[in-house]
Amino acid sequence: MSWLAWLFAPRQRQLPETAVRPPAPTAPPAPQPEPAAAAEVPPLLCWLLGLGAPADGPLRADEAAALARVDAVLALPGLPDELLPRAAALVPQLLAMLRQGEHLPVSAMVQRVSRDVVLTAEVLRLASSAYYRDRGQALDLQQAIQLIGVQGLQTVIARVVLKPIYDSTPGPWSLAAGARLWTHAEALAAQAAAAAEDVPVFDSYLAGLLHDSGWTAALRVLDRSGAPVTAPSAAFCVALERRAHRLFGRAARRWAITPLFADFGADAERHGLAGSPHALASVLRRALPDAMAALQEESQPA
Repeated sequence: MSWLAWLFAPRQRQLPETAVRPPAPTAPPAPQPEPAAAAEVPPLLCWLLGLGAPADGPLRADEAAALARVDAVLALPGLPDELLPRAAALVPQLLAMLRQGEHLPVSAMVQRVSRDVVLTAEVLRLASSAYYRDRGQALDLQQAIQLIGVQGLQTVIARVVLKPIYDSTPGPWSLAAGARLWTHAEALAAQAAAAAEDVPVFDSYLAGLLHDSGWTAALRVLDRSGAPVTAPSAAFCVALERRAHRLFGRAARRWAITPLFADFGADAERHGLAGSPHALASVLRRALPDAMAALQEESQPA
C-alpha cells in the first residue's frame, strides 16, 4: 500500500451495535471458528532491525553503555550536525520551496515543479490517486497542481525533499534498519495526517514524517558506541525510544518549518511523548500504533 493510500483513503466507520439488529434466527447458528489472535505489535526497534519479540531479561551491560552514549549527546547544548548531516541543507531547501509555493501563481509553480523529475512524478501520482479521481482528471502537470491544491503540493514537496535525511550511513545499526526507517516514517506521516483533528493536516504530516529522524540520530550514536546488533531487551527498546523522541526534539526545534512544528520540537525536549500535552504529541500517540498495524498488514502474505 502506498503512502498516498494511507494518507487519502477514507476511514471506515463502524456502526454501533444498536444501529442495525438482525432478525432473530429460527435455528441455532452453526458454530463459528475462533478468530485468530491479533499479531503482537513488536517494539519499533525490533521491527526496524527485522527482529521479532525483544530478548528476555533485564538491561544488559552493553545496552546500558550504549544508552549512556546517547545521554551524553542529549547533554550537549545542541544536536551534532553529523548525526543528521543532510538536514542542514534539506530543511532550508524545503522552507524556500514552501514559501515560494504559497505566493506563486499556478503557472510559476508548474515551471518550478517541472524542473524536478521526481517531484513531477509524485505530483502526477497524487493527482491520479483514488482520493482525487472523483474530483476530476489531470491530463498534465498544471491540471494536477490545480487539482491537489497547496496542501497536496506541500506534502509531496516535503516527502521528496526530506527523504534523504533517512539515507543509511555506514554502521551496523543504521545498515540493519535500512529502508525500514523511511518506510515507517512514510506510514507514520500518513497516519498522522489522517489523525489530525484540531491541528493543520500539514503540521501533522510533518510531525509524522520527521519524528523518526530521532531514530536516525539514535542509531548513528549506536553505530559509534561499538554495541553489537543483537536482539535487544524490552527495557532497552523502551529506553531508546524515549531518547529517540528527545533527539527528534533537539533537531526539530531548529527546523522552524512551521511555528507549530517548531513548538513541538521544543516540547519534545521537555516531555516524553506519552505524557506530553502538545497537540502534535496527541496526534502521534494515535498514529504510531495505526502505522505499525498498517505495516504489519501490508507484510502479510496475500
